[in-house]
Amino acid sequence: MDLLVDVYKEEVRNGAEVHSLIDELLHYNSQKYEIRNLETKLAEVNLGELVAEAEELKQLISMLIMKNQNFKSAQKMIALLLDEVASVFNCKIKPLITCGVTKLVAEQLIAQHLEAEIRKNLGENVLDIYNRQIKGMLYFLTGNCHLEWK
Repeated sequence: MDLLVDVYKEEVRNGAEVHSLIDELLHYNSQKYEIRNLETKLAEVNLGELVAEAEELKQLISMLIMKNQNFKSAQKMIALLLDEVASVFNCKIKPLITCGVTKLVAEQLIAQHLEAEIRKNLGENVLDIYNRQIKGMLYFLTGNCHLEWK
């Protein structure tokens, strides 16, 4: 990530903009298969009360991608973070959520495993990605059918 931060700074300094998304970001930005929306997925694990915030945070990531789409290094950073979010969720959070948890426990799992893990990988954080954006990545991936909660 630190190398991409340096490349990003150089691209911004030189105005080295691109006009298309890298393949990995296109993959995450598209819906993987038949849609079961975010609301349905959260309701299936009794976390329907997270839906309003989840939809808002999902939109936040769409805006983050649009804001940074002109720099290839920024796209790569976002794609790497989305990949990491998916990995952490599938390995550390999903097994516990499928057992049935409350909103409080789900939020604690997300903070403990996802937010803490991703923050360690942000480096200088030139894209201004904070906990809200990290949670947004989780819901973005869920809404685009890259993550299942049950």
